[in-house]
Parts: sequence; structure tokens; C-alpha cells
Amino acid sequence: MNQTNKIFSLLLLLFVLAVNTSTAFANPVAPPPPINEDKVVIGQTFILKEDQILNGDLAVIGGTVFLKQGSIVSGNVAIIGGLLQVDGTIEGDIQALGGSIELLEKAIVEGSLYNYSSTLTQAEGAQIEGSQIANLPFEFNFGELTIPSTPGSPTGPNINIQPATNFIGNFLWAILQILAIAALAMLIVLLAPKSTERVATTIGSQPFVNWGIGLLSAFAVPAVLVILIVTLILSPLGLIGFLVLACATIYGWIALGFEIGKRLIGQKQRDFSPALLAGIGTLIITIIARLSAEVPCIGWIVGAALSLFGLGAVVLTRFGTRDYPYTYSEVQPPSPSLLYSTPLPETASPLPRKGPSLADILADEENSDAHLIDEGLLDEDLDNNDPSRSNPEKED
Repeated sequence: MNQTNKIFSLLLLLFVLAVNTSTAFANPVAPPPPINEDKVVIGQTFILKEDQILNGDLAVIGGTVFLKQGSIVSGNVAIIGGLLQVDGTIEGDIQALGGSIELLEKAIVEGSLYNYSSTLTQAEGAQIEGSQIANLPFEFNFGELTIPSTPGSPTGPNINIQPATNFIGNFLWAILQILAIAALAMLIVLLAPKSTERVATTIGSQPFVNWGIGLLSAFAVPAVLVILIVTLILSPLGLIGFLVLACATIYGWIALGFEIGKRLIGQKQRDFSPALLAGIGTLIITIIARLSAEVPCIGWIVGAALSLFGLGAVVLTRFGTRDYPYTYSEVQPPSPSLLYSTPLPETASPLPRKGPSLADILADEENSDAHLIDEGLLDEDLDNNDPSRSNPEKED
């Protein structure tokens, strides 16, 4: 009997295992849904799961990205700082400026790898089907420009290419400044998002008030600081004041760019990070200011006028530490009617009682005498002792 039970239990266990195995093969685990858009990772962590597909480009700015085994990025990957760990497939190129790149055993890069001052770690089995470029893809070597002389013609004058070289150098330097201020704007928003949001909102709510305060600060504050520097004793305070004024101007410029970025994107700003909005807006106004600076008779006027909006907002919000207009929660005093309309409790007495009055005592004595007469305890003849009742005729 025991042997029969053992055989039956073994058959039942085999049946259960067979059913579970068939169910597992019949219902495989569905892969995660694909991402059908470009992905920007700024100072955060992003993980592309196993067998997940990213149908777009991937940009990493100071963040951390993990591409798991079997994942696919159908576009290009750009990294500026941060960490990129790849164990899947990248169908495009990788462009890295700083940061670290780790290619694990299952990593496949179908395009090329442009490595500009970044750290590359490639494991055995990792494949890079394209080329690896470890320097800049362009060079500024203009060489020497000469004009060939023809026989029988006078030799032309030597051509000086110094102005052209200066123009290209100034142009590249302007681009570098524009990109630097945009990157600074993104960094400031990442470090102080609430303060920058407060300053940007103030610029959008009352722009002309901010511009007026900024104009007043631009003239009054430097004059006061110059006076402090002239006194020699307070010259350190004057130098610190100029440094604070410069920081306030730059911070206001970034907040203005943040507000412009939000207004340009409009209702779709929820799909973008605040740092990206600040970078886009700051990039636009900086380009406008740089282009207007090259126009004769305008020069720096446009950039200075735009900076006054941000400077005034920074002054009014005190570097974004409070809202403007200010909101106060005033406590209203109670009205006099509430103070004097409350009735006193019934047990309370304004004056203490000193004892019964004379009228109360006489009334109590009469009531007690009448009660004794009614019960026969007191003779009515006792009243004859009263001289006023003994001789009524004499009274008449």
C-alpha cells in the first residue's frame, strides 16, 4: 500500500511539472515596450531594459546610462561627461566628450566611435564595426596663400591672410562663449531649480517693473561701489560688491533664458527637463545678443537692455529666495462686538453677597409666628403683652 502511494505521488509530481513547463512555453514573458522618441539624460540615471528598443537618438549630459543585454538603440549616442555602459546594440555612432564608456562582452557598435578626451573600457567580445577616432574631426591649418605669377606679367602684391584668420578665430571664440553660457544655465537650473523658477516667473509676470529696477540698480549700485573703493578702507567691500553684481547679472540672464525657453516650448514643456529649457532659451538670447553686437550703431545696447530684465528680477526676489509681489499673512484683531457680546456664565456673580437684609429677617419671623399659632404651640393671648394692642380705646 505504501509503495502504491509513493508511485502515485511521483506520477502526480511529474504531471504538475509538465503542466507548468507547457504553460511557461505557451506564455512567454513579453518584452518591455519600445521608446519611440529621442532620449535626453541630464544628471540622472537611465536604464534601457533587456530586449527593449529605443527608436531615436540618445544624449547623455552628466548622467549615467545602462544599456542592458539585448537592448537596441536605433540612432546615435552622444555623451558629455557621465557614464555610458553598453551591453546591447547601438546601430549608430557614439560621440563622447569626456566621461567614461564601458563596452561589455555583448556590446555591439555598428557605427564609429568618436572619442574626445573620454575613458574607454572595452571588454573581450565587444565589437566596434566602424572606426575609432580619438582626435578632432577638423583642423584649422590654412597654410600659406600665394598667387602664382604668370610669365610676362608683373608680380602681384603679397596678400595678407591675417584678417581672415582673425575672423575665424573670433567666430569660433564666440561660439565657444555661447555654448559655455548655455551649459552654465543648465548647470544652474540643476543646482537651484526652485530659485531659478521663482526669478523666471517674476520676469514673466511683471517685465517692465523688473526692467525699471534693473536699470536703477545698474546705475546706482556701481556708483555706491565706486565710492566705497575710493575710501580705501572699504575697498574690499566695493570689490566684493562688483563681484556680486556680476553674479546677479549672469544669474538674471540665465533666468531670462529659462523663461524664454518655457514660452517657446509652450504646452509641451512637460516633455522637457527644466535644465534643457534653460539651455535652449539662454542659447537663443545669447546668439541674439552676439549678433546684434556686430551691427553698427547698436552694439551692446540689445544685450544690455535684455540683461536689465533679469537683473531687476534678481534684485526683487533677492536671488530667488522669495516671491514677488510679496505675500503677507496678516492676523486681523477681533472686533469689539466679539469682545463684549459674550455673556457671563450663570454661576458667576459680579458682587459677593454679604447676608440677608432686614426686610427678609422680619418676613421670616412673621411667617414662623403664624406657623406656631396654627399648630397651637403659641397662645394668641401673648400678643396682649404688646402695649399697642392692650388698650385699643386709648389709642382712639
